[in-house]
Amino acid sequence: MIDLPSNRALPLNTAQTTRAKTVQPIADWATLRLFNQYRLLMVMALAAVFYIADDQRTLGERDQLLFEVAHLGYLVLSLLFIYLQQIRIPSAEAQVYVQGYVDILCIAILIYASGGVASGLAPVLILNLALLSQVTSKRHALLFAAITSLVVLGEELLANILIGSHAANFESTAVLGMLLFAVAWLITVPLRHLVSQQLTEPTAMRAGLNLKEIAELNEEIVRELDSGVVVIDGMNHVQLINDTARALLSTEFLPLPMPLSRLCEPLLKNMKDACQSPTLATRPFDIPSTGQAILPRYIPLSNGGMLIKLDDHAEIRHQYQQLKLASLGRLSASIAHEIRNPLGAISHAVQLIEESPTLNDSDSRLLDIARKNTLRINRIVEDVLQLSNRQSVSRDTLDLNDLTSGFCQRFRDENALSDEQLILNIEPAVQAVFDPEHLDQVLWNLCTNAMLHNDGQNIAIMIECWQSDRGVVTIDIVDDGAGITDIDREKLFEPFFSTHQAGTGLGLFIIRELCELNKASIECLENEQGAHFRIQLASVMDMAA
Repeated sequence: MIDLPSNRALPLNTAQTTRAKTVQPIADWATLRLFNQYRLLMVMALAAVFYIADDQRTLGERDQLLFEVAHLGYLVLSLLFIYLQQIRIPSAEAQVYVQGYVDILCIAILIYASGGVASGLAPVLILNLALLSQVTSKRHALLFAAITSLVVLGEELLANILIGSHAANFESTAVLGMLLFAVAWLITVPLRHLVSQQLTEPTAMRAGLNLKEIAELNEEIVRELDSGVVVIDGMNHVQLINDTARALLSTEFLPLPMPLSRLCEPLLKNMKDACQSPTLATRPFDIPSTGQAILPRYIPLSNGGMLIKLDDHAEIRHQYQQLKLASLGRLSASIAHEIRNPLGAISHAVQLIEESPTLNDSDSRLLDIARKNTLRINRIVEDVLQLSNRQSVSRDTLDLNDLTSGFCQRFRDENALSDEQLILNIEPAVQAVFDPEHLDQVLWNLCTNAMLHNDGQNIAIMIECWQSDRGVVTIDIVDDGAGITDIDREKLFEPFFSTHQAGTGLGLFIIRELCELNKASIECLENEQGAHFRIQLASVMDMAA
C-alpha cells in the first residue's frame, strides 16, 4: 500500500471556477532564486558604472559617500538574501515581501544620493515593481506601488528641505507615481485575466474528474511500479513512498510526512553527493541492515522537491550481464565455426612436417610450439561451441555418493593423485537433480583449475557434500593453494577472464552456465587459505514443487 499525506479532495470544476476568475500568484523558491540573481546583477552593474567609468557624473552626484555606503549595504543584503534562499528560512512568500521592502528603500537612497528622480535611476523602481507584481496579489501590488510612491516623494521633500527647492522635482515624482500604479494594475488585472482564459480552456476538458479520483489513479499507478518511488519536498521531507521502496530500503511503516534522514540516512547522503557532482548521480549505495546495493535516480520537481526512483543494483547488473553474455555467445559461436576448418588444416600441416626426416632441432622446437598453440586454440573453440550447444540437458535424480566417489577415483587415477591429495567427505543418502555429465564436468573443471593455478605444487583438494535442514544440497570444493584475491573474485565468472597464462578464461564461465542450466548456483567464497567454491543444487523436493 502506498503512503500518501492527507489531502483535501475538492471537485476540479470548483478549482476551474476559481482559476477562471484570477491566476493565483506563485511565490516559490525558483522565482526567489531569479529575483536574487537579478538583484545581484543590478548591484554589480551599478558598481561597474560607479567605480570603473571615470567620466560619469550621475551616480553619487549629490552625495558620493552616501551612495558608496548605500551600495555596499545593498550588496551585503543581496548576498544575505541569497544565503537565506539557500537554507530556505523563512518561507519563500515572507522572503519575497521582505526583499521587496528592502529593494524600495535601498534604491530610493541611491536615487537621493545621485540627484533625485531626474538622475535616471527612477526606472529601476518601475522594473522592480513589475517583478513584484508577478508574484503578489493585486492588493499587495498596489500597496507596493503606494509605498514606492511615498518613499520617492519623501526623498524629494527631504532634498527640498536640506538642499533647496531647486534640488526637488515634484512634477517628475508625480509622473513616476502614476506610472507605478499603472504598472501594478496592468500586470495584476488585465494580464492575469488574459492568462486565466487561456488556462481555463484545456482544464475544462478534464471537468469529469475530481482531485480525489486523480489521486486514487496516481496511487494505483505508483503502487504497480516495479521500481521504488520516493517523493520529497523542498525541505527533504518524504511525502510519498510505495511498498517497493520500503522493501528496498528495509524500513518500517511510519506516518508521512517524515524527514528523509529518518527514512534512510544513506539515501540522503547519496542525494546530496549527486547534487554536488553530476558524476556521482549514478553511484549506488548500500543499505547497512541488509547489505543490498540500491541504484537511485533523481528527478527534480518544479516545486523544489525531488522524485527518487530506486532499483536493485544487483538485479540490474545481472540483467546487463545476461544480455552481454547472450550477445557474446552468439558472436563467439559463429566465429568458432569459421575458425575450426582452417585450424584443422594448420594442425594437419604441422603433423605432416613433423614426420619429415630432414628436420633439425630448431625447426622441431618451432613446430612443437605451433602444435601446442593449435591445440590451445582448438580447446577454446570446443569450449565456445559447447556454450552454444548447452540447451540440451537431461536432469536426473542423482545419488551423489556414487557420482562423486566415481569421479574422485577417476580423477586420482588420471592425475596420479593420492587419497590425501583429493579428499571426499559426503553425507549418506544425499540426492539432487542434475545432469550427470554436466555435474561431472563441473567437478572436473574445478579440480583441474585448482591444480593448474598452483603451478603443479602439491595441494590438497577436499570435496564436501551435505544437505541442510531446509533440504538444500551443497557441494563445497576447497583447496589449500594460493587462493584468489578479492579483485579477481569479482570477475571470476566472466568469459575470457583468467589469472593463468595457459588458461582460456572460459572454464569457470562454462561451469556457471551449466549450473544455471540445471537450476543450481555457484559462487566463490572468501577463504583464509586457498580457494573455496560452493555449488547449491536443486533438491528432489524443489524440482517437484
